[in-house]
Parts: sequence; C-alpha cells; structure tokens
Amino acid sequence: MREEDIYKAIKNRSIRAGILRTWENLHNAVEQNIERYRFLKEYAKDVKMAKLEVFSDYDRWTEKAMKSIESRNKCSVYYAEDGKEARKIVAEIVGRDKIIVKAKSMVSEEIQLREFLQEIGNEVWETDLGELIVQLANEKPMHVLAPAIHYSERQAAELLRKVGVKGYTAAELAEGVRKFMRQKFLLADVGISGCNAFSAKTGRIFLVENEGNIRLSTTLPKDYIAIVSIDKILPSDELCLKLVILQAAFLGTFPPAYINVNEPVEGQRMHVIFLNNGRKQAPEFLKEQLTCIKCGRCQIECPIFQITGSLWGNVYGGPMGMGWSGILGEIGYECFLSSLCGKCKEVCPMEIDMPRIIRELRKMMVRGNNLGEV
Repeated sequence: MREEDIYKAIKNRSIRAGILRTWENLHNAVEQNIERYRFLKEYAKDVKMAKLEVFSDYDRWTEKAMKSIESRNKCSVYYAEDGKEARKIVAEIVGRDKIIVKAKSMVSEEIQLREFLQEIGNEVWETDLGELIVQLANEKPMHVLAPAIHYSERQAAELLRKVGVKGYTAAELAEGVRKFMRQKFLLADVGISGCNAFSAKTGRIFLVENEGNIRLSTTLPKDYIAIVSIDKILPSDELCLKLVILQAAFLGTFPPAYINVNEPVEGQRMHVIFLNNGRKQAPEFLKEQLTCIKCGRCQIECPIFQITGSLWGNVYGGPMGMGWSGILGEIGYECFLSSLCGKCKEVCPMEIDMPRIIRELRKMMVRGNNLGEV
C-alpha cells in the first residue's frame, strides 16, 4: 500500500458516497434484525463454539469433511495447501479454451483464480452483478458481500457497455446483464463456486445468493468445481444453516433470498477442493479471526473504511481485512490505517477482538517481524 493510494481513495467521492449509501440502507436493518429475532445471538454463540472446535483440530475435521463427500458417487475430492496448489488442481480439471462461469467467491479472490484461468487461455465470467462490474473495472471487490457498492448507476452503465449491455437505470442494467449472462450459462463448460458453509456430517455445500446466478453456475455446466476453505467446515447441517442466517441478518438482508444446498447430482462431474492457504499456520493471536462469518458488517461500520474503502490488504478490506491479510501472510503497513475505535468488535456477531489483532500486527511490523509486505 502506498501513501498516494490513500489520498487518491480519500479524494474519490464515489467511494465514500457508495459506502455511506450502503450504510444508510443496512445499518438500521441490522439493528432491527437483532431486536426482532432474539435467537440470532444464540445462533452466533453456537456457530462460534463450533468454529473454535473445528480449528482446534483442522486436520481431523478436514479429513472428516473430505470423507463425507468423497463417499458420494461421481465426486472428486482434493486438498490444496496453498493458492498455487489449488490453481494447479483447477487447471488440470479445466484445461484450456473453456467457457467458465463463476459464482461470487472471496476464496477464489484469495488465489487470483479468475486471472489465472484467463492467462492459461480460458474465457471466465463473474456471474454476480457486482462482481461482473468489478471484473470489467479490473479492480478487487470493495466489500466482502457487496463488491461494487462504490459505483453509481452511471459508472456501472459505462463499464457494462464493454459487454454490450445498454441502459441507465439499475433495472435496465440488471435486465441487460441477465440476457448477456444467460448465454454464458448455456455455453459454459465449467462452473465454479466458493462455499458459505460446509457440513462435515453430510458433505453438503451451503451457498447463499440473491440473484439466482449461483444455482445456474453450479448446475448447468457438466463440470462443477467448489473451493472450500477449511474455515468454512462446520460439524452439521443445522450449524451451516445457522451460519448463513447469521451472515444475512448481520449484513442487513434478512432473510437470505436463496439458500442452495449442493451435493453431487446425476449427469454432472463434481470436484471439491479443500484449501488451507495459511489457516492452519495462523499465529495464536490471529486464530480468533478464523471464526469470522464474513458478513462484512465491520467494514460498513468502520469510520476509516467509510473514507478509504478496501485499501487494506490484497483481498480483504476493512477491520476483518487486517486479520485475514495476516492469516494469508500479506499484511503490511496498512495495519496502521485504523483508528482502533473498537466499533468493529462492537458490531461483530462473533465478537472478534479486531482492535487487539490490529495492535498485535502493528507490534510485529515495528519489530520488523512482519508477515510480508503488500
């Protein structure tokens, strides 16, 4: 991260306007959800306890998860230690000259999967509307669940013209993208998704969406690849459902529009890649971050994020981005881009002490024992 990047972001009015517009739309909704649905706090306790149990012995739970889905017919299961290994596995499955439709996935952002698949000769499309806009802008997602919140309708329209989508209003643009993307779905050789939660008991993949693009990405192509970071493993279906309900409620879009529960189906080749990518090796002070459900509420509520947007780290922005960048070994001097006001901990459903994590990262940087420069 460079100093000029910070000032450039501060001067970019669309970033602040977009984030504050999203905050205004979602802040009160989250507060109302918490007040109206008292069970959410109990769900949060259950999910956090389960996540702590899983990451206390990742090897055992990963093996259990792999066996649960490996026992299903027509499902190939793999384990990748890092992004390079995961990309290699995907390349062996996909090959070249394929059309690939991709559901929104932050873990694929971690390993720069879309860029890699394009470099080896494939046509790859993000199917989430916000992610498609970010892809056309050649940027990283601004928010973990709302990737294009910093773009106005006019700016989005200009970007979408690159793929022949015409229109000016959100409704016109959405309809144009729907028609454009349907052709890609029908022609796609491979579909790729991440995972919101994975049940170690049944081998089921839980995915949440609000546009209907994920079910098309994961069911129409003959080959379907799911990338499951090991922090998404939970002991049961019930806990997976609790997590996706929490994620939606604490973003402010409750209830979830669509919950997909994916497992091997007849006529399709399914591939599941379990990915570590620094999670098992996380230092003790970063392990609490692994309970994060990636609802993104800490990002929207953070006063620094509201000004600068997603500058913190290569993939994840905001307070959670510092912890996750540390886990990925990518943290740099952006760990000083925080007021340590504590709002992130206050609004986090998992009550993760992100200010403490940020202070520890700063100590490492000052001592010169950094986790890697960005």
